[in-house]
Amino acid sequence: MNAKDMSESKDSPQEPRISEPPKTLKEFFTYLGPAFIFTAAQIGGGELITVPLLGAYFGMRGLLLVPLIAFIKIFGQYYLVQYGVVRGKTFLETSWDKKWMRWMFFCLMGGCIFHSMLLAGLLGQTAGTVNFLIPVSIYFWIIVVTGLAFLIVFTKSYRLLEKSSTIMLWLLIALIVIVAILFWPSPEQWALGFTPQMPGPVKGLETTSGIMTVAVLFVVLGAGFGPTVSYIWYAKDKKMGMYEATAKGYDIAPKDLTMEERRRLKGWRDMVLYQNIVSAAILTIFSTFIWVAAAQTLYVRDIQPEGWTIIPQMVAIFTSTYGPWSGIVFILCAIFALFSSIIGPFYGFSRLWEESLEKFGIYKHFNIEKQTVYRICLIFFTLLPLIFIFIVARPMWLFSIASMLTGPILGLMYIIPIGISFIEMRKHAPELAPNRYWAIALAVISGILMIILSFLGLG
Repeated sequence: MNAKDMSESKDSPQEPRISEPPKTLKEFFTYLGPAFIFTAAQIGGGELITVPLLGAYFGMRGLLLVPLIAFIKIFGQYYLVQYGVVRGKTFLETSWDKKWMRWMFFCLMGGCIFHSMLLAGLLGQTAGTVNFLIPVSIYFWIIVVTGLAFLIVFTKSYRLLEKSSTIMLWLLIALIVIVAILFWPSPEQWALGFTPQMPGPVKGLETTSGIMTVAVLFVVLGAGFGPTVSYIWYAKDKKMGMYEATAKGYDIAPKDLTMEERRRLKGWRDMVLYQNIVSAAILTIFSTFIWVAAAQTLYVRDIQPEGWTIIPQMVAIFTSTYGPWSGIVFILCAIFALFSSIIGPFYGFSRLWEESLEKFGIYKHFNIEKQTVYRICLIFFTLLPLIFIFIVARPMWLFSIASMLTGPILGLMYIIPIGISFIEMRKHAPELAPNRYWAIALAVISGILMIILSFLGLG
C-alpha cells in the first residue's frame, strides 16, 4: 500500500468515533440542556439579585452595562468549554497534566471554596425568601433548602438537573417579560439607560464604591465561577463532541483525528458557540427587563432593598401590577431560580473535586469507588456554605466578597485555554484551533477586565 492509499485509509474509517453534530433546529434544541442549566444557575445569583438592586438604586442609569457584560463574557466561557468538547478532557485535567500549569489546578480547587461563600449568600437569600412566605425561622429554612439541594445532587442525575433548571428558567422569564412590557420606559428613559455612566456604591450589595459595584456585576452577570465550572461538566455529561469518544474509552490525540472526525468536531465547536449566544441573549433580555421593572417600581418609590429579605422587598414590582397573588408567584419563581443557582455548583464542584482527588492517586491507594468520592465531596460542599452563613450571617457581604475573590481565577480560565488549544491543535488539526480573532480578542479583554476589576474592588 503506497503513502496515498495509507492516507486515504486513515482518513476514511468505517465508523467515526464521534457522532454528527446537530443539523436541524429540532436536534439543536435537544442539546440546549447545558445552556439552560447554565443560564438558570446564573439568573439566581447575578440577574435575580444584583441586577434589580442596581435598578432600584440607580433607576435606568447604567443599564448599558447589562448587554455589554453579557455578550463580552460569552466568548471566554465559549473557548473554555470548546476546549473540552474538542479535546475530550476538562481544563482541570489539562492543568494537572502540564506540570507548569499545576498552579492553575489548585486555583480551580480553591475557587470552589471561595465560591462556596457566594453559595452561602444565596442560601441566606433563598431562606429569607421562603421565610417571608412561610414564617418559621431563616436558619430553619437554610437547613431545609440545603437538604433538598443535597438530595437532588446526590443522585448525580444530569437529566434531573436539566429538566428542573429548564422549567424554573422559563417560568421566571415569562413573568419578567410581561411585567417589563407593562412598565415599558419612554424613549428618553431608554436613552438615559444606554448613556455610559458609572454606578455608585449599593448598600444592598454591601459595596462601598462604584468600582466595587461594577466588579461584582462583571463577575456575577453572565457566567460566574460556579456556573462556568459546572458548565464544563454539563457538556461532558451530555457527551458533546470528543467527550463522547472519551466516554467510549478512546484516548484520541489531535494527530489521530480523521478528516471526518475533524469536520464533526468543527460542528460541535460551533454548537458550543450557539449555546453561549442563546444563553447570553436570554440573560440580556431577562436582566434588562428586571432592571427596568425595578427602576419603574422600586426606584421611583425610593425603595432600596437590603439584608436577608431582598427578594421579598422586590415583591412591589409585581403586586403593583397585578395584585397580591402575583407577588406570591414571583416569590415562588424566585425561590426556584435561587435554588437552581445552588444545585448547579453543588454538582459541578463535587465533580471537579472528584476528578482532582483522582489525580492525587486516591483510587490507587484506597479501595474506594468514584461514586463514593463524589458523595463525600458533595457532603463537603454542602456543609461549607452552611459554615459560612452561620458564622458570618451577612449574605450579601459574602455574595460580594466571593464574587471578587473568584474573579481573577475566572479571568484566567477565560484566557489560558485559548493559548493551550492553539498550541495543541495548530500542527495536526489547525482547523480546530481558535481562529475567530475578534472573538479571541473579546475573550481576552473580558478575562483581563475581570482580573483588574476584582482586584480594584477588593482594594
